[in-house]
Amino acid sequence: MRNGPSAYLSKPDELLLDLYASAAQPSRWTQSLDRLCATTGACSAVVQAFRFEQGQAHILWTARDSRTLAGLANEPQGLADDNPRLNHRRALRGLDRVAGDEVLFEPGDEARPMLQQRLATLGLGRFIGTLQDVGRGMYLGLALHRSVTDFEDFNEQHANRLADLAPHLGQAFLLTEQLTASVERDERLRELMDCLRFGIVLSDDKGCVQWSNRHALALLGADSALTLRGESLHGRNAAETQRLLAELARLRVAPAQTVGYLRMGQGTGALHVAAQASGGAGALVLVISAADQALDLPLGALENLFGLTPTEARLLGALATGSSVEDYALQRGVSVGTARVQLKQIQAKTGQHRQSDLVRLVLSSAAAHLSGSGNSRGR
Repeated sequence: MRNGPSAYLSKPDELLLDLYASAAQPSRWTQSLDRLCATTGACSAVVQAFRFEQGQAHILWTARDSRTLAGLANEPQGLADDNPRLNHRRALRGLDRVAGDEVLFEPGDEARPMLQQRLATLGLGRFIGTLQDVGRGMYLGLALHRSVTDFEDFNEQHANRLADLAPHLGQAFLLTEQLTASVERDERLRELMDCLRFGIVLSDDKGCVQWSNRHALALLGADSALTLRGESLHGRNAAETQRLLAELARLRVAPAQTVGYLRMGQGTGALHVAAQASGGAGALVLVISAADQALDLPLGALENLFGLTPTEARLLGALATGSSVEDYALQRGVSVGTARVQLKQIQAKTGQHRQSDLVRLVLSSAAAHLSGSGNSRGR
C-alpha cells in the first residue's frame, strides 16, 4: 500500500450537534443552552421566537437552559409580559449583530435601570444577545445573562462565539418549527381518519401494515376474516392470506388509479376490501368495511344536505338503511298514506323520483362517511 498524505477529522462541535438534534428531540434545546452557558460563563440562556404586534413582541416559542427552567417555579412569568428589550424600536437596534444593553437602549432611557433592577431580583446581571429575522414576520432572539453576583463581563471571545452560533440557531429553530408543524398536522389527520365509518390501512404489497385508523383496528380483530398479527395482515387460512397478497402484488404494478376488490371470509362476518396503490414506494391504501355493517345516518346531516324537515329526514334515513315505506309507517305509528305524502315531499326536494335513486343519493353523500352523534344540525 502506498504511503500518502493523511488527515485527522476535526472534533465535532458538541453544541451544534445538540442544536440540530433538538429539532427531533426538543429536550436537547435545553442541553444546547446548558453548553452555551458553560462556554460563556452565563447563568441563563433563553431563545425566543416572536412577532411584533403594535410595537411589542408577541412570543411564539421559547427554549431555556435548565437553570432558568428551574427558576420559573419561583418566577413563572419572568419577563414574558413586559420586557422592554423586546420593544420594536429597541429590539431592531440589535438585528443581525451581537449586542448588549448599551446598544439597545438610548442614553438616559429610564427603562434600562428599571429592567436591571427587576433582573437583579431574578438573580440576573450582565446581558448579551443576538436577534435575527427568520422569515414570515418572525424574529429569533437569544439572551444570555451572567449572575448578578458575577462581576466579570462577556468578552470578545464570547461575542464571536455568539456571532458564529446565530445562523445555526436560526436554522435549528426553523427545523424545529417545521417538524413540530408536521407532527401536529399528522396528528390532526389521524384524528380525522378515526372519524370515518370504515377502516383505512396503509400497507406494502407484502401485507405489512404501516398505519391504520381506529375503525380498521376494530375490524381486524383476532376472530375476524382479516386479522392483524404483529404488523402483518393475514386471512383465516394460508389460502386466504395468499389471495390477499397476490392481489396487493398485482395492484402494486397495475396502472395508476386501478382499484382491486376482495371479499375476505363468508357470511355475516365477511369483510369487504378495496385496495389501490397510493403512489408511494411500495405503499397501498386499503379501505375495509364489514359486510353486515349497519349504516347509522345522522338525521341532522340529512336535514342539512337535502333541505328536509326532521320528519322527512327520519323517513329518508329509514329508506336508506333498508326499510320500506310500510315498515316505516308501522314503526312510527302513522298511516301508510301519510308516509307516502312525506316521501313525495322528499322526492320533490331532492329531484329523485325513484326510491332506489334516493337511496343511492344518500349513500353517496357525506352523511354516509363520517361517524358522529347523529344530532348535529349545524348549518
